[in-house]
Amino acid sequence: MRRRLTLWFVFAVLLIAVLGSAAMYAILSHQLHDDLDARLEQQLTRYQESAGTATDEASLIDITRSYLSGNKANALRQNGFVLSLVTRSGSVISSSDTVFLEKLPAGAQVLASGRPFLADARFGESEYRVAGTAVKSSTDIVAVVMIAGSLSEVTSTLNSLLLLLVVGGAIGCAAVGLGSWFLLGRALEPVRRITRTAAAISREDLSQRIGYSGPKDEIGELAGTMDGMLDRIQTAFSAQEQFISDVSHELRTPLTIVKGHLQVLDRQEDPDANLVRAEHALVLDELDRMNRLIADLLTLARAGRGDFLRKEELGLDLFLTSLVAQGPHLGERDWRMDSLPGGVVQADQDRLTQIFLNLMQNAVAHTSPGQTVALGGSWDESRRTVRLWVRDEGEGMDADVAAHVFERFYRGKGDTAGGRVGLGLAIASALAAAHEGSISVESSPGQGARFIVVLPAG
Repeated sequence: MRRRLTLWFVFAVLLIAVLGSAAMYAILSHQLHDDLDARLEQQLTRYQESAGTATDEASLIDITRSYLSGNKANALRQNGFVLSLVTRSGSVISSSDTVFLEKLPAGAQVLASGRPFLADARFGESEYRVAGTAVKSSTDIVAVVMIAGSLSEVTSTLNSLLLLLVVGGAIGCAAVGLGSWFLLGRALEPVRRITRTAAAISREDLSQRIGYSGPKDEIGELAGTMDGMLDRIQTAFSAQEQFISDVSHELRTPLTIVKGHLQVLDRQEDPDANLVRAEHALVLDELDRMNRLIADLLTLARAGRGDFLRKEELGLDLFLTSLVAQGPHLGERDWRMDSLPGGVVQADQDRLTQIFLNLMQNAVAHTSPGQTVALGGSWDESRRTVRLWVRDEGEGMDADVAAHVFERFYRGKGDTAGGRVGLGLAIASALAAAHEGSISVESSPGQGARFIVVLPAG
């Protein structure tokens, strides 16, 4: 790409240079020829002013000789012009012995028609510009006067310009080529880094990043987008690996239990009916637990998908009130309402209910019968968010547990003083993130805990 773009830039500059040079050459050539024509016509006018006093052909010849030998012809000599007078009788008066203007066919045409002319003519190795007009006596044409100016100066100027344009164009194209090669190399370096990074990425190593630190142009945006995409890919692979690890780890125990109970039955030659029913019930319980575990893991795996939620307007007061009403079904606790926030949010009611049921079940698990479990909410107008919480007065947890409590299958210190086990809080955190919100906990040992869900107002 670098070579292709450089060649395109050089070709574009070369095309512009050629077209510009051709236009400049044509304009200057036209101006130089126009200037020479104007000077030739000026000299014709000056000669005609002197020849206007002639009464016949003889006097015209005398006046022409006097004109060429006098001061009036200084301009002709300074400019290197040649003047020739050709009379109708064939007499020729010329200021040059090498330039034979009288041989030009245009002179005879002027004598016949009286019309002036401007034309190019070659004499030997030299090019001349010739202007001619008729000389009249009374009403008759008695002669034609022609003045020629050399085109060598015009040709020399145009050749110098052409050389300058060719050399300048070549230097310009070379400079553009080198500059483009250098600048494109710098501009495309992030692309090469993207290629190298992509080549270095494998299933086992997704940590490679481009790390672009240049200007925020299109290349910078591409590099940033690539790094963001790699972050998402790494997150997706990590989530997949975590899911597989969680499934293999958590299903191993119930499968072992199921297998063990079935083996117990296999070893019985004449199993007792009560034993069979007991083992059957245990196996079904384990299978139900496996089913719930898989459903929870699938919820976690799907929570990051864009089409996971079905949002609608949800009235917060009615939502919290209905949750408090469901509390007694979860456990014999003192279920209360701290405050009602009012208003509505855009949320998936089923998923938001799942968040709070998990938090409420967690509160029941870490409180004793009769202890308070309260729900509430309030608006933060400055941040355009609403805070909804579940508060309990149970055993609480220390800071180390609080820092990891939303991790999958996290187990605190033993199974007391804040030990929290399972997927419920991890699911609540994932569902809050899917709502573009967050979840946090405020707790200390022996002081209970307050889980706070923050949702955007929109």
